[in-house]
Amino acid sequence: MVTSRQQVLFLYKDHVVAFLAMLSTPELVSRIREHTGDTQERLARRLGVSFPTINAWERGRSTPRRTHRRELEQLAEELGITHEFTVLVIDDDPVTAELVAVTAGELDGSISVDSALNGWEGLVKCGSRHPDLVVLDIMMPGIDGLEVARRLPSIEGLEGVKVVFVTASRSDDVLERAHRFGHAVLPKPLDLDELEKMITSALDSAGPVVAQP
Repeated sequence: MVTSRQQVLFLYKDHVVAFLAMLSTPELVSRIREHTGDTQERLARRLGVSFPTINAWERGRSTPRRTHRRELEQLAEELGITHEFTVLVIDDDPVTAELVAVTAGELDGSISVDSALNGWEGLVKCGSRHPDLVVLDIMMPGIDGLEVARRLPSIEGLEGVKVVFVTASRSDDVLERAHRFGHAVLPKPLDLDELEKMITSALDSAGPVVAQP
């Protein structure tokens, strides 16, 4: 008979395997090198491939054969590389990212907070980091938060990503368009208690973060 502890270990292992399989090859190679401190040359020797091969994998210029991809995943699993809850703040005001980082850190020191200062950079980081929660400013120069939110579901692995809009706008039209996405909208200046609730909701819930009545 399988014990509860064994069941937990099996479920955890399945979660790790699924998470590693979801990572793009460039991100997987980057995480392994960051974890081990390996140069590309040293990782190439570890895996029995050439330096140009590792360089091409990490830069996204080529993809490994299935056997090499599995070797990368097995190495990452042995190294204990697992999923961390990641928040990406997309806001042209860096103060927002600082507030989110402080609030998230007080909740759980293992939460990772990254930031982008515009919508284009935010979309690129969403594709590479696959955040669990996106704190998204609506009013930004260039591509605004509403357009970023519209594009997020087209990024592989982010179809159901949790989003919290933040905005200093009081325009009924802007707020109505934001609410159509079904995401929470927090006014600026940010209420840190409300921000904490949203991060907690994202941590605890498998569904989208929605505004509470």
